[in-house]
Parts: sequence; C-alpha cells; structure tokens
Amino acid sequence: MSLRLNVRRKTGLARALPLAVLATFVLAAAALVAGCGGSEAPSGTERVTFMAGFRPQANLPFVAVYVAEAEGFFADEGLEVDIQHSSGQDEHLKLTVDGAVDFTTGTAAQVLRAAEEDVPLRAIALFGQRGDQGYVARVDSGIQGPEDFAGRSVGYKAGVVPAELVAMLDEVGLTPGDVELVSVGFDPRVFTERGVDVYPVFLNNEPDTIRKAGVEINVIDPHDYGVPTLGLAYLAHEDALATRADVVERFLRATMRATAWIASHPDQAVEITLRHAEGADADHQRYLLDTDLANAARADGIGRSSVEQWTALRDLLLAHEVISTEVDVTAVVDWAVLDGLYQDGAITSP
Repeated sequence: MSLRLNVRRKTGLARALPLAVLATFVLAAAALVAGCGGSEAPSGTERVTFMAGFRPQANLPFVAVYVAEAEGFFADEGLEVDIQHSSGQDEHLKLTVDGAVDFTTGTAAQVLRAAEEDVPLRAIALFGQRGDQGYVARVDSGIQGPEDFAGRSVGYKAGVVPAELVAMLDEVGLTPGDVELVSVGFDPRVFTERGVDVYPVFLNNEPDTIRKAGVEINVIDPHDYGVPTLGLAYLAHEDALATRADVVERFLRATMRATAWIASHPDQAVEITLRHAEGADADHQRYLLDTDLANAARADGIGRSSVEQWTALRDLLLAHEVISTEVDVTAVVDWAVLDGLYQDGAITSP
C-alpha cells in the first residue's frame, strides 16, 4: 500500500515492500499498541489510542481530546484514551492505516489525496470549515489583498506552489507568472527580515507569532476570496466504521461534548492544554484556540460538513493537479455517525 500524504508525489509505504520489512513494521506497530497502554483497561472500559498530527498545542481537535479526558467525557462513554502526538513525517496517518492508532487528525486535502491511493482513511468529523493556510504582508508594504501581489515576491512552503494560492490569484485576475514565487522554509524570520513581501502562514498560529515579533501585518485568507478550502478533521480507518461503529460514536460524542464545553470555558481549556504542552505560552495558545473555534463554528453543530464542501475542495485539487482522479467524496467522508449524534445543533446525551 502506498501513501502520498505530504506533497503531490511523495511516496510513503511502498506497495511492494519486502515481506521481512513489512513484517518488521507491523510488529513494531503492534509493540507500540501493547506498550503505550500500560495496564489493562478496567472491566467494561474500551481502550483506544488517539494520536494528534502535531506536537501538543491548542488546535481545537487536540483540545477536544484533552478536555474530554480531563472532564470525564471519555469516562462517561466507557473509553480510556491513550493520547499521543505524532513525531512527524505522517507517522499518525501511517499508524492509523496499520491499526496501531484508532483516531487521528489530518487535513481535508490529505484525506482526498490519500483516497486517490486507496488508503483506507475516512474523515469522521470536520473542524476546519475553512483551510488553515493563508498569507501575511507588512502593513507598510501597501499589500492588502491578492490583487496587490503583482510584481511582489510571494513565498510558498514545502517546495510545492499550493493550489489555494494559484486559485486565489486567479480570482483577482492574476497568474503565478505575475508574481515572483519564492520557496521559503518554516522560519518566519525570512519574512520579518524582509526576505519576501508575502509570506505563507498557518492562520491559527503564525500571525500571532509575527505580531509578537513587532511586525504589523495584514492577514490574507484564500477562503475570503472564494477559494473552497477546508481544514483539520478527525480520521479513522474504514474498518473501524464497519466493525467498531459504537466506539467511533462514543469517541465523537465525548469530543463534541468537549467542544461545547471549550466554547464556554476557553481559559480552563487552555489550562488543560498546558498540562500536555508544558512550557507553552498561554496567551499564544488562547489565540490559537480562539481562531480554531471561530473557524469551526456551524449553526448545525461543530464537526459537521456537506457533500458540497468536500466536492468543491476535490474539484479545486483536481483542477490544479494536486490529485489526478475524481475521488468519490461520499466514499472518503462518513457523515452518518456524527450527524446521528446531533439534534437541533446540540449533541444528544449518552
């Protein structure tokens, strides 16, 4: 089975792995499952593993798990959740595919790219109703939106010009040839030291960091220019939906209850987050959490989404050759479990 989950053509696990190598990987994954849980769960309690896709911080999907554990929402569901964090290089996605992790996080675009490779990951709840990547420009640069990008240096990360950037330029009548595209790393000093005019950022994180460095910026979100972006989702293996739907339901009910609690207790939610993200700046974590809460808000309930949203994103990725096949979004996203938990925009009781 192959994975192309980071960039357009990056291969992870090769379908033709030698048997000995594959066996070693599977045994290592099994050892992780056996070792991470410690003692057996109490009688009647189901033990599951959640691996966040990044280091501990106040991303809403992460905080929902932290809070569900701390406030007893998982216990209410008879779940004991081992909370882990990815060490990078899509570890969380690979371990979920191999059954060593039950629930993880990933972007909507990652799910669609994985589906093109027949990777059996399914989105079960969508937090980011808009994407998490955007752009910043100095206030004194005169750049207020993409219409001002012409003739300016515009950064992009990970060696790939993102579809969202090309689509945003198209919305204002520009092409990539109208700007100076510059491959940049993940250190914002290339921007704060005036290495580029426009810098790509994670919208829930880096604008706050750059402002704290003393730089006044305008924030530019492709979603505001009609680009159909989506953000982080909870993911599970397709087999879990077929054979352990009750566990999926219990996990989602607990975490969605947690999101409601977080919205009314943000300070306490940050305190709980800091138990996992030791030494992190509380004000910065609050900025991150507030941004994610705003981007996750829906009248019919956090975590929900529509076929139309996913289809629009698929068509964007297809148009800009991020994917090459018309992925069936109804086979990539499971709406049934989460939708069944909501009534009038609120989560029903266990």
